[in-house]
Amino acid sequence: MTQENMGGWMEYAREYAKIQREMGIERWVCITIEYRTKERERVILFRYDLPRDIYERRQWVVRWRHARLLCRYPRENVQTFFSYYDRRTGLDMNFGSALSKLSAAKAQITIARRKEQEYLEYQRQNNMFFNEAEDETLAKFRWKLQSKIEKYAELEREVMLSVQNARSQS
Repeated sequence: MTQENMGGWMEYAREYAKIQREMGIERWVCITIEYRTKERERVILFRYDLPRDIYERRQWVVRWRHARLLCRYPRENVQTFFSYYDRRTGLDMNFGSALSKLSAAKAQITIARRKEQEYLEYQRQNNMFFNEAEDETLAKFRWKLQSKIEKYAELEREVMLSVQNARSQS
């Protein structure tokens, strides 16, 4: 087994964050502290709705509130639930959601295009027999890139439909 390349992960994370900023995604978190009765009814004790970056800086407030409510309701199974969403569209931002997949696909496309440019520059400088039209590696890479672009377009249509449905319901 090979060791993971952290530079690649960091590049992906930077691109992912950049794409979310470009798309105008406002990352918010809804935190609910609740317990369930014996009849399985939800009793919401406290609810936060705040930007995710504020939550990441002030996690201690949520932990403190959870501990306080746990002491206040010792016989109940007090739990904290987190829900991540985009404030602008109201769409879910949890792992595997359509909006998350769209951001990830866009980041992958951006990274792939950069790798293609690096490959072309290197081959043009260091390979005097390089022919862009006949290079099998480049053709295979471009075919995969095109399939990623098509997948991105499909995800974008899916997200737009979700946004329209969410706006029509509210």
